[in-house]
Amino acid sequence: MALRHPHIATHRIFERPLSTQKIELLLALVVILFVTRTHNLMFKEALPTSQTTQAAQVETVSKADTPQPSEGMNAQMWAYLRKGLNYVEASGEEYPPDFLHPGGKAYGPLAMTPIAIEDVVQHFGPFARYTIKDVLSDPDIYEGAARSYADLLLRHYLGLKYWEMPPESVFKILQRAWFLGPGLYKRGHPIPSSRQRHAQEYIGRGASARLQF
Repeated sequence: MALRHPHIATHRIFERPLSTQKIELLLALVVILFVTRTHNLMFKEALPTSQTTQAAQVETVSKADTPQPSEGMNAQMWAYLRKGLNYVEASGEEYPPDFLHPGGKAYGPLAMTPIAIEDVVQHFGPFARYTIKDVLSDPDIYEGAARSYADLLLRHYLGLKYWEMPPESVFKILQRAWFLGPGLYKRGHPIPSSRQRHAQEYIGRGASARLQF
């Protein structure tokens, strides 16, 4: 029901005791502050949800058991180089990582040496937690270390922009440096004629069915 004389109601409000007005004002301020704070907390909790999820995903990836291979080595390039290395080092046999080659210095299907593995461990952070024994005990870690060592040889020690070169040219260099090591390779040491012959066979055999890079 509408008031006939609203000014009378207004007058009555201000006739209330001062203490009552203060209590009402304080209660109103408390309510406003509570609503505002609740809204802000809800907004802050909703905002970083995706960020928290992303952080958890990154942490999960960083704790993966097997380190990722060097990102500098193109996957198709490595597939070509790896097949060639396996051909000249092990006649195409896929030996287990801990298989010891005649001579007692190299292991596995790609004839990785302990010196090469130590080089990878020192230069590539994801491998820092592994020992030589760890690498030679796990095929996935072994393969990642071999791929990273190929990149290390070509890019770091020999200073080559190998990704701009034909894969056959890269293989010619890599298979020699892989056998000799960067120091002897730079000094022009020869490799066994049988190895050179096998390398040429692999290059010639792949010329008719070349991978596209």
